[in-house]
Amino acid sequence: MNDQADEALQLVREQFDCKERRGCINTVIYSTLLKGFAVSKRMDKVMSVYEEMRGKGISCNTITYNTLLDAFAVCCAMDRASRLLEDMKESCVEPDIITYSTIIKGYCAVGDVDRAFHVLAEMRGDGKFVPDEIMYNSILDGCAKQHRVEEALRLLEEMKTSGICPSNYTLSILVKLLGHARRLNQAFRMVEDLSGQNGFRPNVQVYTCLVQACTLNRRLERALTLHDAVVVDPGCKLDNKFYAVLARSCLQLHQPLKAAEVVRAAYRLEGHSLASSVRNELVGMEDRALDEVAARLQAGGKEEQQALASLTTDLLNYHGIRISNTSMRCSGGASRGGARRRK
Repeated sequence: MNDQADEALQLVREQFDCKERRGCINTVIYSTLLKGFAVSKRMDKVMSVYEEMRGKGISCNTITYNTLLDAFAVCCAMDRASRLLEDMKESCVEPDIITYSTIIKGYCAVGDVDRAFHVLAEMRGDGKFVPDEIMYNSILDGCAKQHRVEEALRLLEEMKTSGICPSNYTLSILVKLLGHARRLNQAFRMVEDLSGQNGFRPNVQVYTCLVQACTLNRRLERALTLHDAVVVDPGCKLDNKFYAVLARSCLQLHQPLKAAEVVRAAYRLEGHSLASSVRNELVGMEDRALDEVAARLQAGGKEEQQALASLTTDLLNYHGIRISNTSMRCSGGASRGGARRRK
């Protein structure tokens, strides 16, 4: 946990060399070592510890193999998976649902979505386990990264037929996919239909993805309308990332003055045309996005520079946030919308 896996391995070896303590060194201990090296993405050490474990006659269980497979997935080393599955079979260790889920996640991570589909079909044919939401989301995410829209939509239907309820995470993936495919209307309908059919409310991550989809489709007015619809809903709390994405959308679509209005809305300042939040707390905006808005206003014409001057005054007077060139800082040393800044 403290990034000292080498020291942990040395300790284990010392205990194994001691006859009185050798019996304490078991599967759990070595699986923990594997996890330690996997977290730091040191595949050479992961494999050497695995070989050492087998050489010392310490048995591997399902958790051990799942830890190794997760390391392969994280380190994009899924070419090693086939050999490991053979070891697993030789050791008479049965895979569980996590095994299959990890393999699917790994293949999707390296872009081998077809292989992930094959593993899913193999598991379904075996009949021992039923695919869960995590598996479906992994493949949906893989499809989204490769813009495989129709396959993703077929998988969604299969997911629903199997009785697996989509979640907000599922929705976020689908919105990204449909946004890149220039199917913005379908993305909005998907959010409404899936959340309504499955009894959950879209969260701020889904709405942020919708704003990004609007930007990809050059529909800034729709992103702003979405903001106005959501901000008056007491059941959904927008965050500083949402406002950062919305402000950047304005900049990307060459509307710096509208970006300044988004900043005002985020900080509950007067002088904007967006709907005001029904919630009392201040949201703010991520520091870097604030810098970008300030820089674009500064580089603009007379109207943009006047907007920056007014925004500078109001942020300082109402929230103690100081804008200096393209930097925004709180007078107390920490910005209200993001990470601590130093002058």
